[in-house]
Amino acid sequence: MLKKYNCIDIETRGIERILSEERTDCKTINIAMMWFGANIIIPSFASGILGPALFKLSLYESFVTIIFGTLLGIIPVAAIACFGPASGLRTMVYSRYSWGYYGASIMSIFSIIVALGWAAISSITGAQTLRVVFNDSIPMAVGIVIISIISMIVSFVGYKWLHIYERYSWIPVFIAYCILAGVGATYFTSSTMVSINATTLNNSSRRRAQISRILSFGATCFSISSSWCTCAADYNTYFSEDTSQLKIFFFTYIGNFLPMALLQLLGAAAYTGTYTNQDWNQAYEMNSVGGLLGASLLSLGVFGKFLLLLFALSTIGCNILNIYSLSLSGQVVGPIFKRIPRFLYTVVGTIIYILLAIVAANKFNDSLTSLLSLTSYWSVIFVVIVVEEHLLFRRYSFKNYNFDIWNNRKSLSIGIAAILSGLVGAVGTALGMTQTWFTGSIAKAIAGDSGEQGADVGLELGFVFTAVSFPLFRSVELYFFQK
Repeated sequence: MLKKYNCIDIETRGIERILSEERTDCKTINIAMMWFGANIIIPSFASGILGPALFKLSLYESFVTIIFGTLLGIIPVAAIACFGPASGLRTMVYSRYSWGYYGASIMSIFSIIVALGWAAISSITGAQTLRVVFNDSIPMAVGIVIISIISMIVSFVGYKWLHIYERYSWIPVFIAYCILAGVGATYFTSSTMVSINATTLNNSSRRRAQISRILSFGATCFSISSSWCTCAADYNTYFSEDTSQLKIFFFTYIGNFLPMALLQLLGAAAYTGTYTNQDWNQAYEMNSVGGLLGASLLSLGVFGKFLLLLFALSTIGCNILNIYSLSLSGQVVGPIFKRIPRFLYTVVGTIIYILLAIVAANKFNDSLTSLLSLTSYWSVIFVVIVVEEHLLFRRYSFKNYNFDIWNNRKSLSIGIAAILSGLVGAVGTALGMTQTWFTGSIAKAIAGDSGEQGADVGLELGFVFTAVSFPLFRSVELYFFQK
């Protein structure tokens, strides 16, 4: 039915492999431009705020943690992006060669959950900003619905128009953030708000508390930068098979690192304005991130409102990628789900994340931190297995794959090794994780008597446990099943 409207080139294609003769992309620099559009958004700015606001770090500590966490977190995204042109397969379909047919189905469910969570968070920040634009006359729920519906409409058009939108949408938003930095810099400060507990701790406990907070915020920074790894190949499948892997990696890395790092640094700096300006502090308390953005631009009057509207609409760039990949992941779950048209996944997914956003809006910082941490926990396990399969068992060569069997469950890897290794990685994650609802024993041990709940080392332990166990399990699997 949608083909009747081919005048705007609506994409109806699902998870089928993109064959060589169907590849139309050639300008690899557009990869970076697309990622700029996806990442110059309010959630990137909001993630930087968490350093001083939630983890009570100084501006210097926040800056260093953001830079190193982001530098490391984007590596898996850029690595996964390289698999798209080589295979012509979307990320979750490609994972069948390491996770197996049914293991990839499980990973697709996790991918759907993460996409819904990110879309919800993005819609919340957009709605907060819309409220400020219209002087709090719009209820939060209405703002969420407005952002979500616009995102849904844009996401219908598919791969080609998605790339065009992302390629140019970031430019005015980036200029707006530059203006915000210039206007608000007067109130930025390097001073730190010291918590009451910190003044009662001895030097050893204070150092433990500081290390715990830095590790936990570092995990958060890694999380936001690595969150795209479960769908990074989705947007490169129309590039030729002989496209330079180095160029794909480089432009994906730059397209993610620059916008994420810059906006997180700006977010951390902007929050320190709440220490020096009571109006900023009140605005943040009332409307969270949107309130802080509004207070920063208040002196610009109507023009400031226009910039806020740009910020609010920028969240669409994040949402359309998440919903686009959600519709693809949904079709990977199982044969019956492959028959469902992608646009139905888009509609149902939008309804679900609207409801999630309305519920999570009241505790935004906690919701954002929990989502980021859970994203990194499972995505690290996912990426380690996909990359180790490629490096160790496919000998770093795409010639050792048969991409024609992408939908043949009998010919694909069994996936037992990946699933078992994933469970082992989950154990490591549980031992090191720190969340409001659970803290692992190793995380508690690192925090010690510092007064902190724990030091979040869940992703590090998940990485090690998975990286060590998968080669062992996979070797046994190959010995018995030869595939």
